[in-house]
Amino acid sequence: MLAANMLHNSNVASLPLCSSCEVRELCFGQGTGQAGLRQLDQAVVRRFWLEPDGLLYCIGDPFKSLYAIRSGCLKSSLRNAAGREQVAGFHIKGDIVGVGGISTRNYIFTLTALERSEICEIHFDRLEELADSNPRVSRNLIEILARYQERGYAVGLLLRERSADLRLAGFLLDFSRRLAARGGDPASFRLPMPRSDLASHLALNASTISKAFARLNRRGIAQVTGRTIKLTNVSGLQAVAANRA
Repeated sequence: MLAANMLHNSNVASLPLCSSCEVRELCFGQGTGQAGLRQLDQAVVRRFWLEPDGLLYCIGDPFKSLYAIRSGCLKSSLRNAAGREQVAGFHIKGDIVGVGGISTRNYIFTLTALERSEICEIHFDRLEELADSNPRVSRNLIEILARYQERGYAVGLLLRERSADLRLAGFLLDFSRRLAARGGDPASFRLPMPRSDLASHLALNASTISKAFARLNRRGIAQVTGRTIKLTNVSGLQAVAANRA
């Protein structure tokens, strides 16, 4: 059950519509035209704010909706065999979450807000109806499913690497690229997740992560101040990620 102070519901019309959303090109509305955007607006069940530590859904909850992140950041997680939280991924504005529940009909992760996040909910049944009537929505849905699979594959490859420096460099490059695709500064940004969550995601411990950050700092590849990252030598970071340095 969501804590009352964790979820702030909003009237659907009280937040910007799809036509004025700055990340609509990463969502279901890409290339649909004004008519398609109006259809999507009508399909949105609710737009709401999720407060830090608020739960969007829990693993095992019945699947019914996909959620578009308009701002903020959430983490997906589960519990490992020892009962410890394992962070599967981080989701920023423009991402669609809940995709893993389509085939199982239950959500396969727990989604928790890392910072105040603006969310749109669309019932999947309604989205399927739109996809049947609008070829562009159907194409966008397929592309979103493909991106979900690609990200999972990329994370799996990254975690096969033994080097903590390589895992961290690969993560930073990927996060930088994702920010750039959303109009953010790819060279200077703040990580929304604490070190403990990042360590969990990269299958490392917090001490190892801190030492890896310190090595990047000493080598002049990235200036690290708390959660603020400034990439000062992108080619050097790419070399580390490619295991060439």
